[in-house]
Amino acid sequence: MARQRLNRSNGDNGEKPRGFDAEAYYNALAQIVRAQRISWRQLARETGITPSTLTRMAQGRRPDAASLAVLSAWAGLNPADFVGNTRHPAQSAKNDSGRDSLHAISGVLRSDPNLPPEAVRALEDIIHVAYGELKRTPA
Repeated sequence: MARQRLNRSNGDNGEKPRGFDAEAYYNALAQIVRAQRISWRQLARETGITPSTLTRMAQGRRPDAASLAVLSAWAGLNPADFVGNTRHPAQSAKNDSGRDSLHAISGVLRSDPNLPPEAVRALEDIIHVAYGELKRTPA
């Protein structure tokens, strides 16, 4: 119940949750762990983060700042991308272009050791074109 209060916005108005969305961050991290085909225990060994910290994150608890920094560096995630409704209106308008989403996708692709640089560039081009064609236009 507390997890829902921390990570959900008030009302169903389509807005991102206020503050740091730990659940969305954990889900993005989990996708990267799956893509890397490693275990959570291996992630703990590679990053020096205790397995208990990763377990607590899976239960909806927020990591401490040092763990967040290390995990973000390892995964190529920007923690600021998981903070909602705290940006200045001018920044929010800039983000409507999808630049942040596309940047996050590019980071994940670049961190994949199975993709050579030319494959990453090709996938980025495909995703950017598809995003441009499929995104909603402002009403």
